[in-house]
Amino acid sequence: MPRNPPPLPGRSTDGGWLPVFALAAITLLVQGCTLMSLGVLLPGMAADFGSVGGGITLFLLAMSLASLAAGWALERLGIRPLLLTGILFSASGFALAAMAQQRPALMAGMALSGLGVGASTIVPGIAVITRHHARRRGLALAVFLGAAVIAGAIVPPFVGAAMAHWDWRIAMLLCVGAILLACPPLVLLVPGQRTDAEGKPADRNPIRPALLNANFLRLLLALTLLQLAINGVLFAAVDRLMEQGFGQSSAVLAYSSANLLGLPALLTGGMLADRLGARRSLLATALLLALGTATLLGAGMRDGAGVWLFVLLWGVGSALPGQSGSMLLAELTEAEAFPRLLGLNTAVVSLLGALAPLWTDQMRAAGGGYALPISVYAALALAAAPLIASVRPSKADAG
Repeated sequence: MPRNPPPLPGRSTDGGWLPVFALAAITLLVQGCTLMSLGVLLPGMAADFGSVGGGITLFLLAMSLASLAAGWALERLGIRPLLLTGILFSASGFALAAMAQQRPALMAGMALSGLGVGASTIVPGIAVITRHHARRRGLALAVFLGAAVIAGAIVPPFVGAAMAHWDWRIAMLLCVGAILLACPPLVLLVPGQRTDAEGKPADRNPIRPALLNANFLRLLLALTLLQLAINGVLFAAVDRLMEQGFGQSSAVLAYSSANLLGLPALLTGGMLADRLGARRSLLATALLLALGTATLLGAGMRDGAGVWLFVLLWGVGSALPGQSGSMLLAELTEAEAFPRLLGLNTAVVSLLGALAPLWTDQMRAAGGGYALPISVYAALALAAAPLIASVRPSKADAG
């Protein structure tokens, strides 16, 4: 693989950085005010409705399914109409949930909002950046994906403060206002054309050739294994650290530090991916994630020094698969096929990755602790490495 992969056919290489920052700001606001704030809003919602886990599940499911449709919509509708539709859905769904007096209305609002988040953030953002930033795609993706990391750090505290001062319904409505006031003007800064190579929808369906393509299937399986490994640790790290003798505040600090490390990791990883190539970057990411996950088994050893090894290795490794994985997918597919295949890839990885919490509970019950699930997730990340190494990008193979 060349150190600097050539631009993809039909794709602009001089899109400028303003659209990247606009897409990042949209993602920060939409995901920060909805997905990232659900954990803060959950106690207030549960006080009025009892268990609301079903609503969160509907949100995540709708978000995953919207990712699948977003690739098709990018080709048929164009970028701006899709972004505006997603923004409207995410805001109106949250507004419906905020005003709901019955559980069905709350569930419907959560589902509608999830559809909007899926349609206005990750898939369209990656598709636009891949088209317009072929030369520095890795760094541009780092800026964009880093917005989700920042969203999780800065938006929930404001939502929590609004809940403390008023209540969860007012906090949700403030989130709706922030999305509707700030995001539509940002859409005007994003290129308005479709994402296919010729400026018109693709005449053929790229899904069937991809499903018969060994490179695409190996990459899809590898990314699914990595997402399972990441999600498994996300929902087990704090309890595992406490299991090894750390206090709750120390465990949460280590977990938060690992997540926040994702931002500099994305920036550094993007520059390295641009220089070394997406396949090498993703392969190194899988090995780093496997090692970082394994360190959680002995995080309490040597006066707790192991926990900071976990923070460093896992914090870096868990941030990078979406970045280098998307870059490698772009190298595997034709220009007109990329948006829909990106949507398919995102939907499958998200849906299967959502099984990790359930599997974690089952393995913890079977093993009497978190050592078994952590070992399994380290093994899954390691198993992704040979799959990635076997991927050989070739446009001829992409169908």
